[in-house]
Amino acid sequence: MPITIKKQLIQEIEGMPSELQEKMLKMVHFMKKEILVPKKKITKKANALLDIDKITIDTGIADLSSQHDHYLYGVPKK
Repeated sequence: MPITIKKQLIQEIEGMPSELQEKMLKMVHFMKKEILVPKKKITKKANALLDIDKITIDTGIADLSSQHDHYLYGVPKK
């Protein structure tokens, strides 16, 4: 009987140091929250300027708009 993916994952995780297991758990929580959550559906008639609140993404970066060159191109912050 072939080993299941779930069992393979468990074996891999059990073989990791505890601090790496904690990071793995955070990654799984992130994936469940950000990747597996259904995205908001944008209708074909959506107007980007009028419906900006429906197509935005929360990056958690407070100064993204003022420091976009830093985040996009790696230039020093102003």
